[in-house]
Amino acid sequence: MKRILVLCPGPWDRQALADPALRARYEPVLAGEELYDLPLVRLACFFDIFSYARRVAQAHRGARLAGVIGTGDYPGCMLAALVAVELGLPTPPASAVVRLSHKFYSREIQRRVVPEATPAFEAIDPLAPREPRTLPYPFFVKPVKGTMSFRAQRVSGPAALRQALRFSLAERITGQIMLKPFSQLLRTYTDGRVPAHAFIAEEPLSEVQVTVDGFVEGGRVVVMGIVDSVMYPGTISFQRFELPSRLPAGVQARMVDIVTRLMAGAGFDQSCFNVELFYDPARDTIHVIEVNPRMSYQFSSLYERVSGKSTFDIQLALAAGEPVGWTPGQGPDRAAASFVMRRFTDARVLSVPTREQIARAEQRYEGTTVKVLCAVGDRLSTHYQDVGSFRYAIVNMSAPTYDELHARYREVERMLPFAFGRSAGGAAMRTIHEGGLDDHAQEHHDA
Repeated sequence: MKRILVLCPGPWDRQALADPALRARYEPVLAGEELYDLPLVRLACFFDIFSYARRVAQAHRGARLAGVIGTGDYPGCMLAALVAVELGLPTPPASAVVRLSHKFYSREIQRRVVPEATPAFEAIDPLAPREPRTLPYPFFVKPVKGTMSFRAQRVSGPAALRQALRFSLAERITGQIMLKPFSQLLRTYTDGRVPAHAFIAEEPLSEVQVTVDGFVEGGRVVVMGIVDSVMYPGTISFQRFELPSRLPAGVQARMVDIVTRLMAGAGFDQSCFNVELFYDPARDTIHVIEVNPRMSYQFSSLYERVSGKSTFDIQLALAAGEPVGWTPGQGPDRAAASFVMRRFTDARVLSVPTREQIARAEQRYEGTTVKVLCAVGDRLSTHYQDVGSFRYAIVNMSAPTYDELHARYREVERMLPFAFGRSAGGAAMRTIHEGGLDDHAQEHHDA
């Protein structure tokens, strides 16, 4: 059994790492959880991510570790790379992880390696905003370091741009503090032209969205599969993520080629990754949305059910320097999905399914997992959310066919009673939450 240091673990990590099949081969050692509760004053005045990484490495130097992983976007995967270097363990280069995690520097890599799949883009400083010099309206703006769709929106003119970049003084101060560790990383691994608090403006993309999951092992890029991202009709909020993709085989082959060249050209190695793409059937074009230099923890069970190996299984093997031995199509089912339960109006949570009800739902069909994202008394808007909608649960399931999968989900959905009441007061976004300082998505990308 090999000991693996798991940094900044979240609920998906804890559930996956409790699997008996993984526990038979790996012993997880959890660390970094205190970062979730780090006071802002301490973060602002005393925290240095490089010093922290050295302290973590020193604390575990005699623990006979075989590897280090961090599945979270920020700071999990970046911190894992720093600690692994200190301990001399397999890791992707920290410079590649940091640059790919920054939407502007990632775009520069994309423009160099896969120019045909890279939209026009330009950096914007919200502290001294100006209109892009090269992009006409409308365009899309989003933070260079963000999660889910927070602060990401299409703007049609100067007034909309000013509104998109408007922050209160408290938001500016909090944002600068929360991004301090990322700023420290940028000063070391980039030229510093585009700071952590910046936004990026991009040529607008649309149509069919997918996530390409894979890993790099000893410099060899392997694509595991393509997940279709299905939106609620008329919104930019994810309804479900389906594996395998139903796009034409030729389109998928082009996506695999783009992603393979991109990850090889980025210098990324010895870890899982996921890349979000758009396919426009009318123009027959493929564009990169963003690159996430970490595994898709939300999709882990989907790959286990369809391909026979979870992304956790693969990430642990890579971290330990073991051969992955990837063979697709070895799972018990042929279709899997991560369903996202949402509301489109804020609400107070009056009741959630009991543990017994969740257990019955998970036992109804093998491979089903339920994640409840709220608690009784919560207002949905106090949890980190997409623009314009409110997640309250995620259900991962699989089946022999897509028709059977959706029938199973409808049944399980009825087994999970939620009750909501009218919400009073304004919506306050939390900035430290269960996935780390900045989850994701993932978050993710992830839901």
